[in-house]
Amino acid sequence: MDVNTNSSAHRAASYVAKNERVTTEVMHRLSTGVKINSAIDDPAGWTISSKMTSALMSMKQALRNAYDGISMLETASGATAEMGNMVQRVRELTLQGISDSSTPAQRAMMQNEADELIAEIENIARDTQFNNRNLLDGSSENVKIQTGSVAGQTFDVSIYSLTTEDLKLKGLDIITNPSEALAKVDAAVSQVVGAQSQFGVNVALLNQAVESLLNSSLSFEAARGRIIDANFAHDTTTLASKTIMGEAAMAMVSQANQQPKAVHHLLKVESNKSF
Repeated sequence: MDVNTNSSAHRAASYVAKNERVTTEVMHRLSTGVKINSAIDDPAGWTISSKMTSALMSMKQALRNAYDGISMLETASGATAEMGNMVQRVRELTLQGISDSSTPAQRAMMQNEADELIAEIENIARDTQFNNRNLLDGSSENVKIQTGSVAGQTFDVSIYSLTTEDLKLKGLDIITNPSEALAKVDAAVSQVVGAQSQFGVNVALLNQAVESLLNSSLSFEAARGRIIDANFAHDTTTLASKTIMGEAAMAMVSQANQQPKAVHHLLKVESNKSF
């Protein structure tokens, strides 16, 4: 029976420390809801989850980019729709001016209205912006929207210039030569309608990109969750088990510390026998 080295107490104390360490780790996981809180917990899992987190954040940014691109195109499309309405009105005035039933004074009023409409079309083309970027003045013919998580995964958009000069409406005279004016207005209508159609196609394609990004990010997030998310059912069971084992180990430490008293009792008995 050893007194100087109480191996039983030391062994029981080591189990107490081990249970405390495991209990602390489990409580940390339960508190954060994350199984891998640092590289110490699982180096390989930490590396994989970190890369997946980076990729997931990139996907979410690409998704925001796609939404911004849709908003930009919808802004341009809305402005173009108004321009289309105005061009159609100019065409009506041109047709009205062709008719001999109109008096010179009436034709002058038609020309004045057409001039004002054309001036407003120019204002829309020059002033339509998204995030301080002009859209319809020809400065956005090559727009790249980053819709992927790596370089090169872009959606290229061409927003053509729709100024009155490009639409051949600048200086339009619907009185002197209404037939020529009508041909120019018809060409302008075709340009505006074509631009609206292209905006619709681009928005539809970006919506498809959004759907793809949403599905990919959800799948990626689920895969990452299987790696880093804590299993509450397992961890609560482990916590209960280790708590009981820790209490038992503490009891054994107490019990082991009582063993030297038996040596003291033995020495006392032998001492009494000697006398």
